[in-house]
Amino acid sequence: MSKIKPLEWHNPRDKIWGFHVHQELPLEDFPKSLVIQEKCAEFLKKKAIAITANDVITPGYGPHLDYMWELRVESAPKKNVLEKLGIALSYMSINRFGLSAYIHPLMHDPSLPEEAALAVEGRENQANALWFSYRVPQNQDFFFNPPKDENNRIIDTRTARVMQNQQRQELLHRGKIELHNQAFNEPEKIIIHGFHIHLDYLTGQEELALTVFDQFLVYLLSENLRPTSTRLYKPRENGPHVQGGWEVKFETQEKAILERIGIAIAWLMCNRQGFSIFMHPVTWEEGDYREELKAHEKYSFFLGDLPELDLSFFSNKIVNHAV
Repeated sequence: MSKIKPLEWHNPRDKIWGFHVHQELPLEDFPKSLVIQEKCAEFLKKKAIAITANDVITPGYGPHLDYMWELRVESAPKKNVLEKLGIALSYMSINRFGLSAYIHPLMHDPSLPEEAALAVEGRENQANALWFSYRVPQNQDFFFNPPKDENNRIIDTRTARVMQNQQRQELLHRGKIELHNQAFNEPEKIIIHGFHIHLDYLTGQEELALTVFDQFLVYLLSENLRPTSTRLYKPRENGPHVQGGWEVKFETQEKAILERIGIAIAWLMCNRQGFSIFMHPVTWEEGDYREELKAHEKYSFFLGDLPELDLSFFSNKIVNHAV
């Protein structure tokens, strides 16, 4: 008899109604990130994705401990929001120059009372943020214990912290100078063979992990999103992955995968059952180990925590190939 309790599975097309793209960084890195914000906004607009807000905010707003920018995509109606998510994450995966970023879904009911809505945001939106490269420290307790005034009303931590345009433009100008030798790339030109999705698990977690795997495949087929291959692997049996796990590959040159990957990732945002998910674009041709290392180290993104990877797997191949 299975030890797994009955699980609830969510259709992300019913659950997710928008998303926010963020970078939150210390001031020394923030000017460069403002250039990324500007370029990402231009790219999304070129793809006919409406941006609801594109503010820049100083430290202390909500859970944010550092300088932060946002691009809000709050779709009404929800049509194609998952595909829009795919386009945004495809762009951010390759255009960050080593800086952290994240995208979180909007799954909460905005009609809830403010305090209840904040708690749901913390449990659902923030807990299922898609991180690029590395997580930054945040005060997630804000969502469950927001600051209140003497009348027990939640204090507005945002309005006074929205950066004035003059300061924003000064920082943006500095960022353009710092990034003047860096090229921003179109995802269609860099992500040449689709994406890989991995779920690594520990001993004793196999049954639940494989249940997620099975349900994931059922959903993909219902969306006519067919993987090119799937695989189960043991510890250290699959490239840099230290733990055992499963992978789902979408190795295709069809450009539609850049938006349709959002369908797959949105399901995992809603249904990963506490597991961490590691993903990366396929930007290399067979045998190009330097580019394969870059895809795993520089272009990758994850839900939950970054799993343990042994990237010397690639550096050793680079050395051996050179010899």
